[in-house]
Amino acid sequence: MGEMDLDRCLHFCDFPEYLRDEILAWLPVQDLCRFRCVCREWNALISSAKFITTNWAEKPPNRNPCLVVQWLFLQKGYSLAYCFFTGTWKKNNSIFLSFPLRQELETEYPIRCYGSARGLLLVGAASAFVVSNPLTRTSLQLPQLPSIRRVFAIGIVGGDSESRDTYKVVVMGKSNPLNEHIVEIYNSTDKLWRIAGHLPEENRLGRWPEMVFCDGSLYFLICINDDWRIIGFNIREGTSFSTPLPEMANEKRTCPYLLVCGSRPLVMRGIVKEGELLLQKVIIWELENVKVDSSSSSSSRWKEIARMPPHLCEGINRTMCDVDYPFMCCTGVGDHACFVTTGDYHAIEVVVYNISEKTWSRLPNCPLDEDIVYNIWEGSVMAFEPRPDMKVL
Repeated sequence: MGEMDLDRCLHFCDFPEYLRDEILAWLPVQDLCRFRCVCREWNALISSAKFITTNWAEKPPNRNPCLVVQWLFLQKGYSLAYCFFTGTWKKNNSIFLSFPLRQELETEYPIRCYGSARGLLLVGAASAFVVSNPLTRTSLQLPQLPSIRRVFAIGIVGGDSESRDTYKVVVMGKSNPLNEHIVEIYNSTDKLWRIAGHLPEENRLGRWPEMVFCDGSLYFLICINDDWRIIGFNIREGTSFSTPLPEMANEKRTCPYLLVCGSRPLVMRGIVKEGELLLQKVIIWELENVKVDSSSSSSSRWKEIARMPPHLCEGINRTMCDVDYPFMCCTGVGDHACFVTTGDYHAIEVVVYNISEKTWSRLPNCPLDEDIVYNIWEGSVMAFEPRPDMKVL
């Protein structure tokens, strides 16, 4: 910080406290983190949960999470972030991975980001996992999994309303020597892994499933003999249920995508035009009346909530590379269901459905740097909520 900037900051400190806090609350996250270095008082203010949750997070530019696409390779990170308030993409090579993860993980395996929650990222390689807050440049390597030896899926979820500054890491996998499929959870409160429950025998996992969290439960998709089903698992109760996806008789379908918008579990699936490798329809269903009980039964049902307009389907067809998996990823960002494609491999393209306003739109394309083009399918897509106050415990 230059001499002139420091002089301005000193004059700024003379402002009334409420006015100073109001002005600081409008800073973008990068500047907010930088301003923590001005003095101890500012560091304490900007690091406090009260300022972040009642001042900064309520300002329009910061109210909603961003859509983030992130790559980890060659011992460095590269990320793209789309802000729905400003309607712009930002490229950032440092904010999300500002510490040497490869050294921390002590591995030569490819590093992957498995998700985010309340400003924290979960990254890992092989069976080693790290939780980090990229804004504060702090991280914690988790203890080794005590029971699971083969990981099928992993994710991170924030604490509940009573303990908002905590988090849990959830892992589904296979144990040895009993060869059971179990769910193991790391709780930041007691810093221990515990077995939360077992998956029913008939719901064996056949491939690496996508995992999403909603209202204290995790959901994932499995495919058994071309029959796709959604599995729900209540983290607190350790109970699960299974229900088939909506019927789409006599039509060639794409593989389904699972996502959560707000507190609504959604499934998206496309219909392929007969005799051609082209998307004809893209349909979104919502899982309603979700109930996970000890009997592993469910009273839930599927409700169709939207169909992608034909002109947006045509845009996807022009650059689609795989008709079975037409999207790189589908993810929920607040009220936005985001369908991410790689276009011609030189740009990120996103189609968005706003479930509150019931509107479709296309985000501006974001060109990719050349070193990303060859690693494009290694990217992780997620919602990220900046939280400079969130501690890695």
